[in-house]
Amino acid sequence: MKHLLFLSFFWIGVNSNAQNVVTFKVANIPVEAVNVGIRGNISPLSWDKSIVLKKKGDVYETELEFSANDEELEYKFVIFEKDTDVTWENTSNRSLKLPSNKENVIEIGKWNQEQVLDISKLEKIESSLLLEDYKLIEELVLKVHPGTYRYNSKEEVNQALKNLKERFSQALTHQEAYLEVSKMMASLQCDHTKAGFNNQTKIINSIIHYQNDKFPFTFQWLGEEMIINLNASNSEFLERGTKVFYINDTPVSAIKERMMPYIGADGATDKNRVYKMQVNGYDFRYNAFDVFYPLLYPITNQKLKLIIQRPGSKSIENIVVNTLSREERFEVLSSRYPDFSKTRDDMWKFEILPDNIAMLTLNSFGLFGWKKMTIDYKAFLADAFQQMENQQITDLIIDIRENNGGNDEMANELFSYLAEETPDYNREGRTRYTSFPEELKPHIKTWGDNPWFYELKPKKKKPDNGYYIFKEKSKRTKSDKSIFKGKVYLLTSSANTSLAFYTALRFKKQQLGLIIGDETGGNLNDVNGGQIIFLTLPNSQIEIDSPVMGGFTVEPQANTGVMPDIFVEYQLEDIVEQRDIELQKVLALIRSK
Repeated sequence: MKHLLFLSFFWIGVNSNAQNVVTFKVANIPVEAVNVGIRGNISPLSWDKSIVLKKKGDVYETELEFSANDEELEYKFVIFEKDTDVTWENTSNRSLKLPSNKENVIEIGKWNQEQVLDISKLEKIESSLLLEDYKLIEELVLKVHPGTYRYNSKEEVNQALKNLKERFSQALTHQEAYLEVSKMMASLQCDHTKAGFNNQTKIINSIIHYQNDKFPFTFQWLGEEMIINLNASNSEFLERGTKVFYINDTPVSAIKERMMPYIGADGATDKNRVYKMQVNGYDFRYNAFDVFYPLLYPITNQKLKLIIQRPGSKSIENIVVNTLSREERFEVLSSRYPDFSKTRDDMWKFEILPDNIAMLTLNSFGLFGWKKMTIDYKAFLADAFQQMENQQITDLIIDIRENNGGNDEMANELFSYLAEETPDYNREGRTRYTSFPEELKPHIKTWGDNPWFYELKPKKKKPDNGYYIFKEKSKRTKSDKSIFKGKVYLLTSSANTSLAFYTALRFKKQQLGLIIGDETGGNLNDVNGGQIIFLTLPNSQIEIDSPVMGGFTVEPQANTGVMPDIFVEYQLEDIVEQRDIELQKVLALIRSK
């Protein structure tokens, strides 16, 4: 059910009882809604019981009085038939400061969309407060993060911390602080470590995700060239294959170079960093470019001045386009391009191609979390492999090119149809602590209610080269499925990190078939992950994703992702003609047998 519900809040002036009087108005409620209500943290609102809004035409509204002593209201709108079973807005709590001067205030929002703050009115964060946040970052980096010295020397880490401390020794805006934290965490060269995109606080979410400062097109990089894929603007000039040379007078190559140090990836897998600096426009994934471009190059008046060259043209053209919000861009792309993925479920597909070839597209393993998959993945895979068995399929293509990880059980289910048993990995788990620092505990959240990682019992009770060593719990298991007997081909790309990287790694280790595409993200030296903590810095309100345990190969490996057996590289004409050249390469291989 899609809600297009617009909210308006109006302050009424001072009354004789010196109270704050607020009128809440809500329009465009879905016709199936029986009651519309509001809940909140300050009386007369409550989180346990709704106050019903009255319908006046197409608008629902109510007027509430709050004490003049109340400072900040948190609330949500709800839809319900019975107040014991309500549908909440799927956002963080809304907030509204109750001004002591009783000024008239109007604030506009949308149902199920986070509030958008006017970031120009945010005050700078004092240096004393930033330095308090710095102490927590230093504690995390030097005492907790398992990969601090995986790719960096102590001198390099200390220099990065020194740079951050110097920047935090002066007052900064939230935007500036977010950039500095991002740069620090990216220097650790870990895909799972960043100033988060998914778990941020209200103020940071509003800055990085909900402003109208996103590009009105999707694009990819070909070397140093920015090439447009899908056009969400009103301009006919931004057709597929258009080259963008300059954005607001800055060469795109300079933008790419400046942004690179803020992008985290595992080790030297720079292709993965470049992938993250592309824009795919999906509503259910955040792109690093969307986050960092407006911070590095603030946009005024929602305008982008572009210097471009359209495909097949020798002319260089100057155009101006308007930026959009992520939601607006997604809605345009969804309506304009029928094959555009609207949910994670759309990224799974099974089809039988001519010549007894099957293709299984698995571009997400996102079973949990934000905008998760709802597909019954076990039933989906069981049906696909049953069809292949019934039709005696001889060749299977598995496409994970847009997959950037997720939940282990989904990959395990896939491999139960491809391999008789799980492989052995010559690896170990490592941490850099046994007792989690007390200073960090008040500021972290994580999955589940039991922080098992606070007190650890390693296999080796003394540090080995700075690490505590843990036994790997994984063990060889036999598949209970009918194993596919035909030839298998795996399509990979630089998008593949975390579980998608492990999928490619296992496929190669067990020699299950040919890999076609590009080097994955992740790293052959293993990655930090498994248990992630979310550290919220109390003063800047920046949340940091960080692992507490790392996987390490016993023997050093090449500082790369998984390399394909057959590399495929796109040219401009492939993008213009919408050629799937990895798929073309595989089909040519199969049909040449």
